[in-house]
Amino acid sequence: MLHRVIPVIGLILSLGMLGVPPHAAADRSPDKPSAPKNIDETPPLIPIPNARVTKTGLLIGGQPSPAQLKLIHDAGYRTVVTLRPESERGDEGEQASVERMGMKFVSIPVPGAAGLTEDNARALGRALTEQDALPAVVHCSTGQRVSALLGLKAFVVDRMSAAAAIDLAKGLGMKKFETALRERIAEICRTDKSRNCEDLQ
Repeated sequence: MLHRVIPVIGLILSLGMLGVPPHAAADRSPDKPSAPKNIDETPPLIPIPNARVTKTGLLIGGQPSPAQLKLIHDAGYRTVVTLRPESERGDEGEQASVERMGMKFVSIPVPGAAGLTEDNARALGRALTEQDALPAVVHCSTGQRVSALLGLKAFVVDRMSAAAAIDLAKGLGMKKFETALRERIAEICRTDKSRNCEDLQ
């Protein structure tokens, strides 16, 4: 009996010296894949018009060319979100190209300032939080609607304060739609008293 116990004790002691809990040895398998990591690094910058990248896994800017869509695919992006309505010319064939390369294509039409709505902000939030959505490209024609809608998403979906959401949009390059974004946030603040609007000026 003793000769059976000694090898077991020796195994436990050796694992302890290596800093490995005895119960972990049974769980370890060289074939067991590691858990996927969240996107927490800036993705590759592809030179679309007015391109910016974020540490949340986004490339934002204006309309990618067909050659840039190929670069986007080769860089490992998984989703392309366009904010351009179908009536807006200049992106013909984009959906087919994106899907042919195996990426997901999402359309959230934002026809100017009128498209800065809570529904569109939530739609963008859903698109970016779907499984395997990131890294993702979000574009319009120039990038202005993208930065404004990301600011509205920050306020509506992520529950940022009004001022912080506007600052985020400005930090992403928003200039043209600042007044429209402020007005939309102020409108939400008037109807929803649970929002953090004290710092809205």
